[in-house]
Amino acid sequence: MPRFLKVLLLILLLIIGLIMGLFIASVEEQPLVVATSATQVNDAESVKELIEQIKLSVKDRTLDQQIPLSENQLNSLVGFLQRAKEQFQGQVNITPLASSISASYQLPNNPVGRYVNFSALIHPGQGLQLSEVRLGSIVLPGRETLRTLVWLADWWTNSSIASQFVEQIDSIRMFQGNMIIAMRPLDTFLRNLKDLKREIGADTDLSIATAHYLRFLADLDVGKEQVSHSLARYIQPLFAEALSRSTFDNADEENEAAIMALATYAGHHRFSSFVGDVQPHPKHIAAPRKMPTLMNRADLSQHFIFSAAIKVLSEQGLTAAIGEFKELMDRGEGGSGYSFVDLAADHAGVKFAQIATDTNTAFAMQRLLAQSGSEEPFFPDMQSLPENIDKASFTQRFKQVDSPEYKMLLIEIDRRIALLPISQLETNR
Repeated sequence: MPRFLKVLLLILLLIIGLIMGLFIASVEEQPLVVATSATQVNDAESVKELIEQIKLSVKDRTLDQQIPLSENQLNSLVGFLQRAKEQFQGQVNITPLASSISASYQLPNNPVGRYVNFSALIHPGQGLQLSEVRLGSIVLPGRETLRTLVWLADWWTNSSIASQFVEQIDSIRMFQGNMIIAMRPLDTFLRNLKDLKREIGADTDLSIATAHYLRFLADLDVGKEQVSHSLARYIQPLFAEALSRSTFDNADEENEAAIMALATYAGHHRFSSFVGDVQPHPKHIAAPRKMPTLMNRADLSQHFIFSAAIKVLSEQGLTAAIGEFKELMDRGEGGSGYSFVDLAADHAGVKFAQIATDTNTAFAMQRLLAQSGSEEPFFPDMQSLPENIDKASFTQRFKQVDSPEYKMLLIEIDRRIALLPISQLETNR
């Protein structure tokens, strides 16, 4: 064997050994964090204030910003992540001296250990001051770890967006249970982020196909009328078009693009930012004159479409958790209340996208939807599902999410969805 190959093989073995050593050192038998997601998301309505503050910061992007964050808000978001990914558990603590972020992730069965544990400390002061970082039994210097993570993110995106984000943070002040992040004007950063998203989505197969289906939807006569129509009136011709462009082998990819086009057209035009510049006419947003409905309700159509699109872009667990978290936020004062009807529409949208993008059912689903202009193949019966429940009533009736009473309603929702003709495609495949 030539000498340079021996050296190369030795370096490769050393790298593999180092990675294995770091992995073994980072895995432990016990979790660092034991947190109940149902308790964490009980304050989900507090996140509404944070969302409004972020919206205001984006609106006033040319000005300095002061963004308050509470421990309850952050732990509600951590609880949301835990409900999306049950192997994950996390906890945030804010004190005047430092804020800690801790997390545990349960691994599949293996001979090394059961959990990867992570923790980090952030100190108040100028900029983002990350101090001690722990990965299992490995202790890493915070400043160097932050610099490495930023470099990796910039390298991965072929940009300087991560560096720019860190530079946006002017200072952080901390109190008991609360912190205030002072941000420099966001205008330049948001412009660069928008350009980056456009570059990432440009000219991909999904982007090109989505643009085709969005043009198709924009040309439909049903969307040009000054009355609301059922979403089924859009889905039927859309999936007939997808069927004409598909074979059994690529139907799932065509359906992904059709769903993203439907979400951009009849949901919200900003879904296009996830797939690229797909609008058929520059400076003109393709949208129906009147938003479509399901069960004669535009809000249910929105829930369905949004969930289907998020499922295309993410994991199913994340999509379901987003819908549930939104309903939890709505329990608070000024909200519309918790709605199991809305939640059922979310679950139906997830199932719709799941079957549409499964290679085993995608083609059959196209044929089914192309033959029906009705909601019955894909949208469940909503009779007797409770809605408009405020927090006090929710707590009295269900105590919290994951209670037996709460789970029984989720089981009933999924039972109804399982009876849909599109769901039967999974059974009959």
